[in-house]
Amino acid sequence: MASPNVTLRVSGNLRDHLEACTGPNGDYETPSEYLRDLIRRDMEQKEAVKWERVRSALAEGLSFKEDEYQSIDRDAFKKRSRARRGINEELVHDSKR
Repeated sequence: MASPNVTLRVSGNLRDHLEACTGPNGDYETPSEYLRDLIRRDMEQKEAVKWERVRSALAEGLSFKEDEYQSIDRDAFKKRSRARRGINEELVHDSKR
C-alpha cells in the first residue's frame, strides 16, 4: 500500500528555519528528510514518556516492604480493571457463553 503524500505550507520564521536546516548549508538535504526526522524524534519522545510512567509505577510498587503488600482476588481485580476502562461486565460474561 502506497503512503499518501502530505503537503505542508510554511512561511515566515518557520520557512527561514526550514531553509537554514536544509540544503547545502544545512544538516539535512531536503525539507522532507528534516520533517521525517522531526516526526521520528517526536514519536520516540512520546514513547519514552509512556515507558517512564511504567517505570515509575513499577518503582513505586517495588518500594513497598513485603508486609505492606495485600492479597487481591483475581476476579475482583479483573472486574475493577474493566470498570476503569468502561467495559460492561455483563457483555464480557455473555461473550463467553
